[in-house]
Amino acid sequence: MKKLITLLIIAAAVLVGVNVFGPKTAEVALHYALSQKMDLKPEDVRVEASPGMKVLLGELDAVSVHGKAFRVGGLMFDSFDCDLQGVKFSPMDALLDQQMTLASAAHGEMSASVSSNELRNFLVEKVDGLKDVSVVFLGDTIEVSGSAKLGGLLNARAVIHGRFGMDEKKLMFIPDDVTVEGFGMKYRARGLGSAEVYDFSEFPLGIVPDSVMMHGDVLTIHGQTAAH
Repeated sequence: MKKLITLLIIAAAVLVGVNVFGPKTAEVALHYALSQKMDLKPEDVRVEASPGMKVLLGELDAVSVHGKAFRVGGLMFDSFDCDLQGVKFSPMDALLDQQMTLASAAHGEMSASVSSNELRNFLVEKVDGLKDVSVVFLGDTIEVSGSAKLGGLLNARAVIHGRFGMDEKKLMFIPDDVTVEGFGMKYRARGLGSAEVYDFSEFPLGIVPDSVMMHGDVLTIHGQTAAH
């Protein structure tokens, strides 16, 4: 009888420990996994699970990630806010791989913002063949201009008008037209190739962007998680 009571006490202590520390353990593990791709602080990640033992089954009630001024790959985000509900993950994979990866979420939304200065730097680096590049934001339209050498000898001015948009999971700069002026002539062309800004298929948390809006000096990207 004493052994049985001892075992019950131990089992109860384990359950209490899991309920209390399970969500925090999942929180630490998720932050570690996200920090491999996103420059986040521990306090930027929050996990909710009640009772806490649900974590052992790979279930979380809610996950929230809220970060500011961090880099993902080559892009600096001003802010990132993501809230997920009904999250599932594989505890076995987390133990074996020492990497917590969210498998699915019943519902979730994301909002991320990138400053016009960051986008300006990106466009200046991406434009080939132009010197003294200038980038001006005109509402949803972006004007990229600079000087170019035609035939490697003659100077001309090129102006590209474009916008930011999504191509499946990729944030793209999409040129609408380009105008080249020189020698008293003007030439206009359409159908230029787009430039990839960021591929969200590499982004953690299963985000699927669905809209992009340029407002003032900030590009805002909204997305939802794909339910499985």
